[in-house]
Amino acid sequence: MNNAAPESTAALQDKIIELERQLKLSDEGNSRLAERCLALEKEVQSYLAAHPQREMHTDSPTLLQPLLYYDAGFGFSEKDTLTAPDCVTDELTGSVTATFELPVTAQGLRFDPGELPCCVTKLIFSDDRIVWHPANGLNLQGDTTLFLGDDPNYRLDGLNQYPAGMKLVVSYCYFPLEALTDEPLFCAVLESVQLLQKNKDSEKHHISELEQAVADKQQALAALQQEITQLHQKNAALQAKSDAYETSLEGVLASSSWKLTAPIRRLLDLFRRGN
Repeated sequence: MNNAAPESTAALQDKIIELERQLKLSDEGNSRLAERCLALEKEVQSYLAAHPQREMHTDSPTLLQPLLYYDAGFGFSEKDTLTAPDCVTDELTGSVTATFELPVTAQGLRFDPGELPCCVTKLIFSDDRIVWHPANGLNLQGDTTLFLGDDPNYRLDGLNQYPAGMKLVVSYCYFPLEALTDEPLFCAVLESVQLLQKNKDSEKHHISELEQAVADKQQALAALQQEITQLHQKNAALQAKSDAYETSLEGVLASSSWKLTAPIRRLLDLFRRGN
């Protein structure tokens, strides 16, 4: 009995030592795990700082509603903006129909289909005299316009003035793209499109410079042609004078007085030679 007690005590102490060792290892593991978690958190924070996420507004009806800006003589501004009280939207097909009524006579109109990056198709205005041009979008095949930035809008032309009380109905299909703006593929497409647009603008500017150079050369050529015409006119006038002098000289030489005075001229010539 006495021998068993010491053995049991020794086994208990060994068990305590083993548990303490495991507890220490566990504490060390937890510490390493905590350090790793902190490191990962710092990496995430660094990534978020370097790649700020856009705040999604796709669920905001205000940013999806169509707006009509009108210029009453002072340019476009937020205070001269119309919303469509009876706007009808089909979320399944993306079709939108809106009716606006001008409160005053306007000199110009601007239409915003929404405030987010989007794709707009089948844009139609009730007044077929109105011609639309995307101010900050890209015309694709057909009647599709791609807006890759915020605040997409169209410039409306066709009328010198838009009378007060004029009702304008617009229909189109609207597909917001904001949910894709943080996707790598969308960003790559956006960068490519922006590069293409930059090249297009550069080519347009180059063509404009060439057209201006051609216009300058045509103007210079016209000035040279005018100068040549003036020289021809002067030459013709001088030739006419020369012909008149020759005719007059021939008349003098053929006159009887010239023939009668011939001996006198010969005597005078001999006199000059003798001197």
